[in-house]
Amino acid sequence: MITVTIAGRTIEVATGTTMQHICDEHDTPVRFGCRAARCGACMIKVIAGADNLSPAGPDERAVLDVLAWSPDCRLACQATVFGTVTIDVAD
Repeated sequence: MITVTIAGRTIEVATGTTMQHICDEHDTPVRFGCRAARCGACMIKVIAGADNLSPAGPDERAVLDVLAWSPDCRLACQATVFGTVTIDVAD
């Protein structure tokens, strides 16, 4: 098991769990729209452990580029966790 800290709340999850699943199962403050890297509603800010998330794919990168978010932002609907990570809800 690994730990994911979301907005100050620490959750133990299995390696390879998607952020979307974690958020759905643990009542986090992350909200979703399309769940397909199109809307940007599930933007999160990676505080620590960015290397423990799956790389951003082309669809996610395109949405992040259009929204002009900082490099530490990701879409929760696209990220998979492979190690300890700390995130917050993006402003």
